[in-house]
Amino acid sequence: EEIGGVQMMKPMPTLDNTLSDATDHEIFGTKMRSVIKKATGSGIKDVVEQQFDIGREVLASGLVPIIEPEVDIGCPEKEKAEGLLRDQLMKHLDTLPEGSEVILKLTLPQIDDFYADCISHDRTLRVVALSGGYARVESNERLSRQKGMIASFSRALTEGLRVDQTEDEFNSMLDSSITSIVNASKT
Repeated sequence: EEIGGVQMMKPMPTLDNTLSDATDHEIFGTKMRSVIKKATGSGIKDVVEQQFDIGREVLASGLVPIIEPEVDIGCPEKEKAEGLLRDQLMKHLDTLPEGSEVILKLTLPQIDDFYADCISHDRTLRVVALSGGYARVESNERLSRQKGMIASFSRALTEGLRVDQTEDEFNSMLDSSITSIVNASKT
C-alpha cells in the first residue's frame, strides 16, 4: 500500500529463521525491495531507514544485504526523488560499522554518474542498476553512462523472449540481450 508517496516493505516476522536458514545453506545475501512513487522527504527517509534496519539484521547474521529502494520510473519528480534518496543512502552508509558492506540496487538515474559517491563509499560492496521498466535499449544507454554501476536487469533481460519462439530463436535473443547488457556494464 502506498503511504506518503512510498511503498514500504511488509513486516517480516520470520526474518530470523529465514536468515538462519540462508546462512545454513551458504547463501551470500538477501534482497529487500521498497518502491518510491513520489519525491517526499519523509517517505524516502522512512524507506531507507527501514531498508538499513533490516540490512543491519542481515549483516549481523553474516550475510550481505541488498538494499533496494526502487524509484518508480513514472515518479513525477524522479530526479528530485533520486536526490533525496542519495542523501539518505549516504547518511545511512556512514552509520554502518567499519568492515560492513552492503549492495545497493538502484533505479537507473536521470543524471549521469549520480550515485558516484555511493559507489565509492567504503561500506558499499557494489551498486547495481535495475532497469525499472525501461526498455532494454534505453536501460543499456543509461547504464553505459553510469561509471562503476553494473546491471541487475530482469525485465530488460527478458524483453523480446516469447513462448512461441523456437529454441534457437529463444537462445539467440537471450544471447543478444546478455551481450548488450554486459557491454553496457563495462564502464
